[in-house]
Order: sequence, then structure tokens, then C-alpha cells
Amino acid sequence: MRPVTTRSALLRLLFWMLLGTTAVVGAVSFFEFRRALQSEIATNLQFGASTVMQRIDTFMFSHVENMRVWRGLEVMQDIRVNDVDKRLSHFLSDLRAGQGTVYRALLCTDTHGHIVAASDPAMIGRMAPVAAEWRPIPGTRLDNVSIVPVHLRQGNVVLLRTSIPNAFGKGDIGYLYVLLDWRSVQALLDEAVGNGPRGLLLLDRRGRAVAASSALRHRIDLAQLQLESWVLPHRGATTYIHNGRALGYHALLVGAATSSGYQQFRGLGWHIVMIEPTSVSFGPVWRLLWAMLVVLLLTLGVGVWISSRMAGRIARPIVALTEFARRFRKGESSLPEVPPSAISEVDELHRAYVEMIEALELSREQIVRAGKLAVVGEMAAIMAHEVRTPMGILRSSAQLLQRQPDLGEKEQELIGFILSETERLNRLVTMLLECSRPTPPDFRPHDLHAIVDSVISLLGSRAEHAGVALSRRFGDEELLFECDREQLMQVLLNLLLNALSFVPSGGRIVVSAGRDPTGPWLVVADSGPGVPPAMRQSIFDPFFSRREGGIGLGLTIVQQIVQVHSGEIEVGESEWGGAAFELRFGRR
Repeated sequence: MRPVTTRSALLRLLFWMLLGTTAVVGAVSFFEFRRALQSEIATNLQFGASTVMQRIDTFMFSHVENMRVWRGLEVMQDIRVNDVDKRLSHFLSDLRAGQGTVYRALLCTDTHGHIVAASDPAMIGRMAPVAAEWRPIPGTRLDNVSIVPVHLRQGNVVLLRTSIPNAFGKGDIGYLYVLLDWRSVQALLDEAVGNGPRGLLLLDRRGRAVAASSALRHRIDLAQLQLESWVLPHRGATTYIHNGRALGYHALLVGAATSSGYQQFRGLGWHIVMIEPTSVSFGPVWRLLWAMLVVLLLTLGVGVWISSRMAGRIARPIVALTEFARRFRKGESSLPEVPPSAISEVDELHRAYVEMIEALELSREQIVRAGKLAVVGEMAAIMAHEVRTPMGILRSSAQLLQRQPDLGEKEQELIGFILSETERLNRLVTMLLECSRPTPPDFRPHDLHAIVDSVISLLGSRAEHAGVALSRRFGDEELLFECDREQLMQVLLNLLLNALSFVPSGGRIVVSAGRDPTGPWLVVADSGPGVPPAMRQSIFDPFFSRREGGIGLGLTIVQQIVQVHSGEIEVGESEWGGAAFELRFGRR
């Protein structure tokens, strides 16, 4: 199988990531926009249907209220005359003229249905229109007005009828009829939708279409329209998507509302259905889809070009680092020369290589350090065997000579030199042994605050004698830590003795302790001359000492004890410009 290069792998990866991301984002955007647009249009349809239904209810109520008022007028009592009444006819004609084209005709009949007065004189003497089923209009004080839609040769009308009460006795003397021109209702529907793509259907309480807006009237036969599967709310309004085959469409967004009445008029139970074809509603969405496809193709083209250049810019530094790795394996340890790159990951890879080289160099230094410690161990073993025995004999001999009563001042001084130097040699051997073979720690829970206080108590008089303020800085809570108490005391003793050697009179040494999320910590800070940055890496090396007469093993032992306690020690600068040794221990 042919291996895949970094350039080709990155190019393929970027291409498919770009294609997948663009496709997913485009699809999500398309469907979210479609859903939001559908919700907005559906809400608008629902509001429009409710508004139109309210206008029809108001329209019907106004004419029902007119009839209720007219039936009580004094002129209506002229029906009692058994002759054609011209005064009442003129009154009805004036009423019709005042309402414009809303009324087809206004009639007054006797109790037998003979027309005795009419806005159209040609209708006088005829019989009133006959309806199969009069339906009382529901509402407070409106139940004496009845309604029925009828079909005349001149066109559809809504026939309203109310009885005329006898003002001079009991019972009724006749009826007032109003032939409401159905074109007025259709005009309300046409006005509501205008010339837009929407349509309106007015349905009676049984769901039969009784009126439609202009576009639907010319498109379908209302008498043959079947809407059994359509959802009509019992009250309020609703929206949904429905198959528009019955109206000659593929799919429709539907907003339906039910008559809720107006004032004391409780409505006729009619329904308004406002429709809009989804092909029109979602037209912007489909245009957006095509635009997104064009953008997708352009994005893919630009993305392929950018991906190719990016893959090259990523691959070149990686190839250079690969060549460096081969050279480094052959012994060339110079830092890699990597072409400049604006890609952070490539720069990070470069830094990682540099850190790896620095880590290797550090490992080499640690190996050298381990070699030094091994030499210290060998020297300690040899000195413990070869030096301590004769050194003990010298010390014992000097002590015996010191007891002689006839020794002069000069001889006493020389014997003191022998004793002090043998003591110094003994300490040197002891430190070498501790450095080469440290005692295994005995881990037990101890309070670090108590350990610090003990060390400060031991060195308090020495610090006071040197004129140095030795103090500590703790929190209030107990600071427990599993450690070897003696070894930690040795660490603090070495650090404080070193500080006392460098801090002048009038200076200060502060020991701080605390805990953070990683574990406990200790800081020994002083106001001495401090440690130069160039020496901070080698200050823990064996036999490195800045103090006159020092052998350079104290800080080496301190570092070993700290590392055994899963900790780290670093030297920095204190707040007074002196040295600050920071010890951080891991959780135990």
C-alpha cells in the first residue's frame, strides 16, 4: 500500500472537513430558517383569519342591531292598514339608500307573508321569500331576529327576519325582512387579502363553504367543495399545513378561526379559513437554498485552494523537523532551523522539539550529577574506612595531651587546632555518608507548623546573637503532612543556617508555610545578597559552595530529601531582594 504523505492527508482532511461543515451548517440554517418562516407565516395567517372573522361578526351584528331598532319604530305600525302603505315603503327605500349597496331589499309583510311595503315597489303585493329553516341569531335580546342564506336568481343573499310587535295590543302585526347582499360579505373577504397570493373561505357552522375571496371564487365551485378533512376549531384559532388538492394546490399553510361574536351577539358558529400555498410561503427558503448551494460551491473552490496552501505550509516545517530528527540521531545537537509559520500548532511543534532538546541536555546534566554523587559515595565509603579510624586516634591523643597540667598556652592552642580540625573532618565524612546513602524516610502525619517552630526555637539564640530577625508566617489552620520529621527539620536547619551565613546584622529571615490545591509548600526568604540568576541552576550541585569554609553538600542533601518527599525546590528572589527557597510537596 502506497504511504500517504502529510500534505495529501492534510489536504483530504481539510477538504472533507470543509465540505461536511459547510453542508451541515447549510442544512441546519435552511431547516431553521424554514421552521422560523413557517411559524411566522402561520401566526400571521391565524391572526388574519381571526381579524377577518371579527370583521364579519361586527358586520352581521351591526345589521342585526339595525333591525332590532327599526322593528320598534312607530312607522312600522302602518302594517296594520290593510292597504299598500306608501309611507312605510318610502321609509324602507330611504333606509336602503342610506346603506349603499349592502341591502338588496327591505320588506315588510303582514302575518300571512304578503308584502305590504318594500324598498322596491315592484315587490309589493308578492309573497315574502320562503326559507326552509330559519335560525334564531344567538345573543342577548337578539333571539327575535332570524337568519337564513338563500339563493335568488339575482344572486345569493343573507335573509334576515324579525317580527314587528303590536304597539297597541298583544302579539305581532307582521315581519320586517332584510335581504343582505352577499357581495358585501365577499367584498370584506376580497379587501382582507387584496391582490396577494392568499385566499379566504367563509364556512357555515356545518363546514360548508358559503363565500370565498376573488381568487378562490374563480378557481373552484363552492357548491361542490368538500372540506371534511380540514380542521376547524370549536373556538379561537389554529394553524396547520394541509393538502390543498381540493382547492387546486399541492400544499397549503392554513389559518382557521371560529366566530366568537361581538358584544351581545354570540356569533353564528361560522368559520374563516385563510390559506397560502407553501410554494409561495417557502419561496424565499428555496431561493436561499439555491444561494447556499452556489456559496457552497464557491466555498469549496476557495477552500481547496486555501487547504492546498495550508497543507504545504504545515508539511514543510514537519519535513524540516523530520530532517533535524535524523541529524540529531547522528549526533548533531544544534537547534532545528524551521521555516517561519503563522500556524500556532507548527510553532508549538517547533517549541516542543526545542524543549525536547533542552530536556535531553538536562538529562545529560543529571547524569553528570548522578556521576558526581556516585563519586561522593565512593569517596564517603573510602573516607569512612580510611579516615575515621586514624582521625579518632588523633582526637583521643589530643584530648589526652590536653589534660597534661604542664602545657603552655601555645601547646593548648595547637591541641585546640587538632580537635577542631578533626571535628570538621568528622562532619565532612558524616555529610558525605548522608549524601551518598540517605536514610530511608519514616513517613508519618506531622504538623508542618510545629516542625518550623521547632527549628526556629533551635536557631533563635544564634539569630539573636547575629542580629537577624527570624520569624515565621502561617495561616490559622493546622497544616498536616505525611513526612519524616527529622529529615524536614534537617532541610530547614540547612536552609536557615545558610541564610544566617549571608544575612547581615539588622536583616530578616521569614519562614512561610501554607497549602494550595497541589499540596503543602514552604518558603524560606531572607534579606541577604540573594543568589545570582546564573548560579541558581548549579547551586544544588555537590561541592558547589558560595560560603567560605563550606564543602557544598548541604543544599545537595536538602534537594535529595525534598525529592524523596515527592517535592521540588527552587531558588528565586525574595520581596526584600534576597534569596527565597521555595519547597513544594505533592499530595501524600
